[in-house]
Amino acid sequence: MFKILFIKYLIENSCKNLLILGTILVVAGAPGGALAQDSAIPVFTHATFVDGNRSMLNLIEFPDIDFDVEIEITCSGRATAKGRLRGAKCSSPEDPDLDFTMAVSRRFNASRIIPGTVNGRPEEVDFQFVVSFKKVGETETIEIHPNNRKNVDRLGNDYFSAQRYSPYTWPTRCNRARLDDLLVEVAIVDSTGRAKEVNVMASMAEIPATCKTGLINQLKDGRWIPASYNGQYVDSIWVNPIVLNSVNFKRQQQP
Repeated sequence: MFKILFIKYLIENSCKNLLILGTILVVAGAPGGALAQDSAIPVFTHATFVDGNRSMLNLIEFPDIDFDVEIEITCSGRATAKGRLRGAKCSSPEDPDLDFTMAVSRRFNASRIIPGTVNGRPEEVDFQFVVSFKKVGETETIEIHPNNRKNVDRLGNDYFSAQRYSPYTWPTRCNRARLDDLLVEVAIVDSTGRAKEVNVMASMAEIPATCKTGLINQLKDGRWIPASYNGQYVDSIWVNPIVLNSVNFKRQQQP
């Protein structure tokens, strides 16, 4: 529960900064970033699930329950340039028995994805999505939202989250970080796909200074397919939780 509250704290503070930034842009009369409107900005398309038999929506089965429920499962992983979902994990504080979490997770291998692209080239990207389950009486519904739900107050339910596509490696200087801790990377990603503000925090122990510097520098140098809403690239909050374990210390993403 503490880890959940910790993430909520980080997001709330990032939201305040983003709202201030949005107010400045409105007052200054800054134009929105229309998709492919500015030649200086690459042409992007977001990774998303395919339609049809291999769509995540069609593959998920509603858990067999006999009570009304409304629950959201938050997931993140890597959408590969070949249209597969890799390294994904899902969670929800409202699903202690993992019935709904597993209903989503067991479909990862079967689902297919339309890759994200930058200037027409497929790229492997960070991919975040939320699956909403709702049951009222005999009526069961499942919805998939292609975002991390951290910008719903500003952008509604169906915007696309920013998707990082720049290569990154787990900094060797972080190998002494406490195992089983939770690190949270937070960035405000602007409408050009660059990070304006970044932060990295741990929920249980202080991050070694050299490790934090390495992670922050990596975020500052990162590249994202920016969030989009109603055909516009927009500033957004990007959040990446990392549970530290032996697997993460071996994880590397090569250029």
